[in-house]
Amino acid sequence: MTKAYDEELRAKLLGKNGRKLPALWLTALREAPFSYSYKLTEPDELASSVGQLHKRAEWAAFWKQSKEPWRVETANRKPKGLGIQHDYPVRIHFDAAIDVLRYLGEAKKFWLFCQRVEKIKADYPAVLPACIMERDKILADEPMTAAIYQTARYFAGTPKTNCYLRELDIPYVDTKFIEDNPKLTAAVFFAVRPEFTGKTFDDFCQALSLTKSAPSPNIYVRSLDARKTFAGLREIVVTSQQLAKLDLTFARVFITENKINGYVFPEVEDGLILFGAGNGILSDLQEIPWLKKQSTLWYWGDMDRNGFAILARVRQKYPQVKSFLMAKDIAARYRHFMVADTGNELAMPDALTGEEQACWQYLTCQPAAANRLEQEKVPSFEVRAALKRLLGQEGGK
Repeated sequence: MTKAYDEELRAKLLGKNGRKLPALWLTALREAPFSYSYKLTEPDELASSVGQLHKRAEWAAFWKQSKEPWRVETANRKPKGLGIQHDYPVRIHFDAAIDVLRYLGEAKKFWLFCQRVEKIKADYPAVLPACIMERDKILADEPMTAAIYQTARYFAGTPKTNCYLRELDIPYVDTKFIEDNPKLTAAVFFAVRPEFTGKTFDDFCQALSLTKSAPSPNIYVRSLDARKTFAGLREIVVTSQQLAKLDLTFARVFITENKINGYVFPEVEDGLILFGAGNGILSDLQEIPWLKKQSTLWYWGDMDRNGFAILARVRQKYPQVKSFLMAKDIAARYRHFMVADTGNELAMPDALTGEEQACWQYLTCQPAAANRLEQEKVPSFEVRAALKRLLGQEGGK
């Protein structure tokens, strides 16, 4: 036929971006009952073409084609501009999902898919939705099916728990398969182990207490005193867990968000600085024993709502922490360097000192386009001057 009379039908069966296809495949795969009816309505341009009867005849003949996988329902009708029409097509019916797939040109792929998942269908039918989800990969890579089967078999048994993901011993399946197919892995696991609730890969890892990857060191520990080192080094990079296991003794410990600021921080006698992981250094639930013992900790962050919120959260765990270079006079002096505060903290934290509250209030009273002073915009001489005052105060005690 010269006209695409079935464009609307195809669109309805496929759904937007083909979202209905997976459900059709699954219904056909399970050989589940299925029916779909579509009411036939002449296109407007045909209904108004009274003098072009052959076009209307073409439309009727299209729906009555015997080669199509649908079943046509006819009735006596009197279309506009015509006399009584006998056996006029009024509705079509699909009586099986495979008929729809055949109509949509999916049948050849579907039968190949059925062959490849035959064993899964027999032994682990609950895994079929996961297979449908990855049907393109299964069609392109035959061994994929065997890997899914072995994965289902392993998780249906007694899988290893409390270990790294790489430690799972799934016969004939390497752990890169798991890592490369996280969504599929989670779907297979929850299909064969319905006693667990979850959906995502993180849920799967939590269910078996699996660690996805080794922790990446991201906290820099740098001695500010050339005479004090760690095994001959002035700087090490550790994880939060490793940081907690250290037992360092320094008179003065500084914490800063910005990595470069940590590197260029001035020399301080018996001083140490932690940096590189933002508030991640102290946000971990695990407390760091040797930091708890410090008489004073100094925190230097951005002067903005989030910066003071971080300071307050740090103070909840380490009450002795004091702010460094986070004062109203510094903010006012470098107001011309300010940018817009895009933080999500709205209310002033409770744990701020009077000086810190004054700085918060000053910042929030500034124009929205310039109410945040990033710490890296504070000149180095201000850092040195602040340290001189701090050390002078200590000496005067």
